[in-house]
Amino acid sequence: MQGSRGTQKKRRRRSPYLFILLAVVLIILIIIFALRAMNTWDVYEKEAAITPVPTPTVRSVQVTPDPYLVTNTPAPSPTPSYLANGSEGEMVVQLQERLQALGYYNSGVDGQYGNGTREAVKVFQQQHGLEADGVAGQMTLSMLYSDQARFITITPTPAPYTVTGENVLLLVNASNKLPDDFVPSDLVNVKAVCGDNMLYASDDVQGVWEAVVALNEMVTAAKADGIGPWKVREGYRTLKYQQQIFDNYVDRFMTENSMSRSQAISATRQTVADPGCSEHHTGLAFDLNANNPDVAFVDTAQYVWLNKHCWEYGFIMRYTDDKQEITGILGEEWHVRYVGKEHSLKMRDMNLCLEEYITWLGAQ
Repeated sequence: MQGSRGTQKKRRRRSPYLFILLAVVLIILIIIFALRAMNTWDVYEKEAAITPVPTPTVRSVQVTPDPYLVTNTPAPSPTPSYLANGSEGEMVVQLQERLQALGYYNSGVDGQYGNGTREAVKVFQQQHGLEADGVAGQMTLSMLYSDQARFITITPTPAPYTVTGENVLLLVNASNKLPDDFVPSDLVNVKAVCGDNMLYASDDVQGVWEAVVALNEMVTAAKADGIGPWKVREGYRTLKYQQQIFDNYVDRFMTENSMSRSQAISATRQTVADPGCSEHHTGLAFDLNANNPDVAFVDTAQYVWLNKHCWEYGFIMRYTDDKQEITGILGEEWHVRYVGKEHSLKMRDMNLCLEEYITWLGAQ
């Protein structure tokens, strides 16, 4: 037991020296590493002080396009797929310039899609077989910018036909059809001339000036005799409007009377002239009534006065029952035709319809 304790005492005496030695070695190592680090930083600072900071260099790079992409990439469309009233901008400018180059647009190029541009587009569409709606849609734009786009074709406006003077006896019937471009000269609004002297089925009723003046004179005389009121139902008709009336009658006969189309056309021709064969195209004929839908015109005081006095003002009762075989039209007691006083009085005295009278004049 004493030997063991002596040994332990000896070991305890050596332990402090070992720790001191280790601590000294560690301190020496730390000092060595610190000195090296300081030496490295000092070298870096000296190098940084004598080495200039590099300046970045910008180099231009030339890019060569791929030939395949250049030749095979489609060019952007010069126009959008839709232009209409209210559109504006560079695309409208291009549209106007193209229309102008082809002769369709004569106004200023302002980039505003207004009525002038719309009408130019409509004319272009008409002359290229497109729907003439005035809207520059994809089909219109494709045609406009294609090689098939044609310069405008000017169709001359026909000169109006003079139907008074030596032509006042102009005969129009199934055997004497007017040309498709027929438009009488001196057309005026009946209401603008006759004013409150008459009633009107429409404010747009028209007639030739000389005939309308005579109509106003005749109605004024009738009212002075206490005969009225007078209403004008029809005056001048275009060929297009006459076609609409004719077609409506044909459809009515087919629907209400179970007729075939050919039968309906034959029945219609008894009361309605074919387009181009109507007296109303001349602007010299008027349909009158007494503004009383419950009474047939032939049973009114207006008809009695008209049948007796119209001749004195240059008018004739154009279609009567007793002349139906000659005129080809059933009696229309409301239909009067202006031929001028010189002729109307002779026709009354000789009891001749217009066809007979013209034949009689030719024989003189």
